[in-house]
Amino acid sequence: MYSSNTLIGNDSFLPSQYWLDDTGSHINAHGGGVLYHSGRYYWFGEHKGERSNAALIGVTCYSSEDLYNWKNEGIALPVVENDEDSPIVKGCTIERPKVIYNEKTKKFVMYFHLELKGKGYAAAHVGIATSDNVIGPYQFLKSGRVNLGVWPLNMSSEQQTETAKVIDFEKWWTPEWRKAVDNGLFVRRDFSEGQMSRDMTLYVDDDGKAYHIYSSEENLTLQIAELTDDYLGYTGKYIRVEPGGHNEAPSIFKKDGKYFMITSGCTGWAPNAARLLTADNIWGPWRLHANPCVGEDADLTFHSQSTYILPVVGKKDAFIYMGDRWTPTKPIDGRYIWLPVLFENGMPKLKWMDKWNLEIFDQILPDNTFPKEISGWNLIWNDEFNYNGQPDPRVWTHEIGFVRNQELQWYQADNAVCQNGVLNIYGKKERVKNPNFVAGSDNWQKNREYAEYTSSSIQTAGNKEFLYGRFEIRAKIPTAGGAWPAIWTLGNCMEWPSNGEIDIMEYYRINEIPHILANAAWGTNKRYHANWDSSVTPFSHFTDKDPLWTYKFHIWRMDWDEDAIRLYLDDELLNEILLSDTKNGSLGNYKNPFMQPHFILLNLAIGGVNGGTPDNNAFPLIYQIDYVRVYQKR
Repeated sequence: MYSSNTLIGNDSFLPSQYWLDDTGSHINAHGGGVLYHSGRYYWFGEHKGERSNAALIGVTCYSSEDLYNWKNEGIALPVVENDEDSPIVKGCTIERPKVIYNEKTKKFVMYFHLELKGKGYAAAHVGIATSDNVIGPYQFLKSGRVNLGVWPLNMSSEQQTETAKVIDFEKWWTPEWRKAVDNGLFVRRDFSEGQMSRDMTLYVDDDGKAYHIYSSEENLTLQIAELTDDYLGYTGKYIRVEPGGHNEAPSIFKKDGKYFMITSGCTGWAPNAARLLTADNIWGPWRLHANPCVGEDADLTFHSQSTYILPVVGKKDAFIYMGDRWTPTKPIDGRYIWLPVLFENGMPKLKWMDKWNLEIFDQILPDNTFPKEISGWNLIWNDEFNYNGQPDPRVWTHEIGFVRNQELQWYQADNAVCQNGVLNIYGKKERVKNPNFVAGSDNWQKNREYAEYTSSSIQTAGNKEFLYGRFEIRAKIPTAGGAWPAIWTLGNCMEWPSNGEIDIMEYYRINEIPHILANAAWGTNKRYHANWDSSVTPFSHFTDKDPLWTYKFHIWRMDWDEDAIRLYLDDELLNEILLSDTKNGSLGNYKNPFMQPHFILLNLAIGGVNGGTPDNNAFPLIYQIDYVRVYQKR
């Protein structure tokens, strides 16, 4: 993939492989971050030597238009050669440089973790440099500790005035010591000279406010500090995150108004399991979650440590995890682990890929393009859900309560929300009182005093009904235990099943094994007893071909005419139902229910006769529908 003499030809990421720049050398930008400016990406990182992690050269800069191919732009911030009094003299430690652009001052501002030459990791300083040009040279301005003489916003007055000191504890990691750390033991120790700042990143929010996120308090606690408007200092407003949690290597991003931070434990140069923190506000509270990595070597973050989360320009909600695979015996040989940030039930996930490219974001993100033209077909109705709030009430109505199949959820309108170009149907674990409860009733819809889950089911009955056509629904389905998402239609005349049911998609477990189903049902001579034509495909049929299947949107399609119903998933034919075989029995007057108009239903059931036992750890479930499109032949 990598060419040693050209910027043209790289079209994929190969995590852990050598990544050559335009000169044919392995990119030397470790612990880095990326700035997008004026149509190009700029990657800043640590220049490492053959045998030393010390700063012998400085901070490097590379540029790219496509993220695959990088031009070596040289040394953005050189170390000082002949002044031993300079904090950035050759031989000091410069780690995790990040650059942000200040729209007001038109300055590029670089922050980095700085350790003084010959002092080990005792200084725990932040260094700041600026430049008028994105690639430099950057001029070193100052360095030091952070927020001296200022208390964190989330440290109480009682914690500020506690008398416990570090020297009072002969042993660390005891319960008493942990409690003291949580109560600000090291904040008080460092109050007058400033808070320690080691592994770090920068983040500029939507409003232009910038923040310095860094590992502090002997790497025991993360701190988030607000920068001044010129990005060259601190406002004095800062908080502690996960006191005593021993987090480092913070990387942060924002999606749908929520902040996500991926961090690492502290195990020296050895890899460990990543951590995930979330908050609805930059000032917290921050909540700790399980390791976002999944699959083989997830407990080692694929032998990497986070350095930055890179937003992909031009693709909404597309983010790349940037990690380094450290090689302390030969630092210059460190490899880069870049992986797409996937989302499952609204939470980020990282999964190993030997090779990938940016096209994956087109598969995991909504399709915001205009509906495609199909030769021989007219688009007669569509809903792209490109609006905010509940689904269009002129088209969609809501089922309410306990409805069918002894399912566990209470259907309610609040769980269907359109946002960012998709319809989100949320399955939530929450208790709702059943207003129809009758103690001792033998009716399952009435003998439950409470529902323990909620969800939504919407339909177009009476508003949009169709006889024949091509139906396309692009959706991303939840696959956790208990999830039963569906796309289906019902005929507008007669009682079920004589009205006819078409299951364009159902997902549920059969004998605890997940399956995708594509079915049709029609009436018999017995009330509520159906004839079925069912296609049952093990879910593994799809995931074996694409391990990332569950993270992506897929297109379910029905082609329905006077002769047959054909059901597809991503253009793979799953079932063909011939209408010559689908006549009702006597209760349906021997009519064919698939020769009458049908309306569309979208729902997420939980449990019930087919959903199985809910995996409560997976809630809330999110069923996302990107669009519904109906075509008819010209």
